[in-house]
This record gives sequence, C-alpha cells and structure tokens, in this order.
Amino acid sequence: MDRNIINSATGDRIHFWSSPLSGDGDELVFRCTLPPLATGAPLHIHDTITETFAVESGALEIDLGKAGKRLLGPGEEISISPGTPHGFRNSSASETIFVTTATPGAELERFLRTMYDLANCGRTDASGAPRNPVDLAAALAPMDMTIAPLPRALQRVLVRALLLARKVFGPSASRTPPRAFGKGA
Repeated sequence: MDRNIINSATGDRIHFWSSPLSGDGDELVFRCTLPPLATGAPLHIHDTITETFAVESGALEIDLGKAGKRLLGPGEEISISPGTPHGFRNSSASETIFVTTATPGAELERFLRTMYDLANCGRTDASGAPRNPVDLAAALAPMDMTIAPLPRALQRVLVRALLLARKVFGPSASRTPPRAFGKGA
C-alpha cells in the first residue's frame, strides 16, 4: 500500500510511518502536511480511538468544542481520549507539519485513504468534503466517528439509509467508484 497520499482538493499530504492496513500492527502513525489556512478536520468524536497530535513545524489549531481551542507550536503535542470532541486546522499563513498517532488505527487509515481517493477522483469540494452524501456515508459506515454535533444514533440511521438508497437505486453510472481499502483490498 502506498505510504504517501495527497489530497488534490485541499493540498494536504500524508506520509504513513506505521500502517495497520500494510500489516505494521495496530497503531497508525503518520506525518501530515497542511497548506496555509487549510481546513483540516471538522469537529468530530471517536468512540474507541486515542489520537495524539505532535507539531513539528508551523501552528496547529485544535478545536476541543465546548472546552475551547488550543494553538500548538513546534514541539507541542496533545492527546485526545476517546469520546472527546476535537477537530483541527492550520490557521496560519505558513505550512504546518504534525505527526498523528492513532490507536487503534486501521479504521482511521481506511477513512483517510477513502477521503483522499474521493478528492483525487474529483468527488469532493475544495475543502475535501464529499459532494455526494452517499460517498460520505460509505466512508463513515465502518468508522467509530461521529461528526459533531450530530448525535451518534442519528448519524448511524442516516448512514444506513443512504447506503440502502445506494443499494436500491444503484450508483450513478457517470461516477468512478473510489478504491476499496478494506481488509481484503
């Protein structure tokens, strides 16, 4: 599996140091490069994943929801426990480079690879968000992630309904499906 991925919509770049999908164990470790003023990730919650963000260069703004925001600089890090709302972005005019460690990491790696693939197939907007909600549902379905502030139960119902609609009505023939990054892929 490729150790380097680029999101052509946002310019974000990831280099995987430790990849569960490549058989490197349970822990996901990657270096992410965000261009100036990059959106990063919206506020979300993981049920089982612990994430650590360690800034190498630039500034990373961490949104902790009601707990406020933290601006991390080089040499600073934050660990996010399961159940903690968080998101991140590069609010500076310079590139930001940080290392993320996620345990367990397979679901997050699969999600990242799927989202970058959607962007590279032209199926996202400039911020990297899928244009088609069915694409987002397919990416979220195996994840333990909730996009805040949507309640987890409601998100699960919406994801299942969208995936059922895709199954019943079929995917659009004009779209190229993204690659699958499942266990057998």
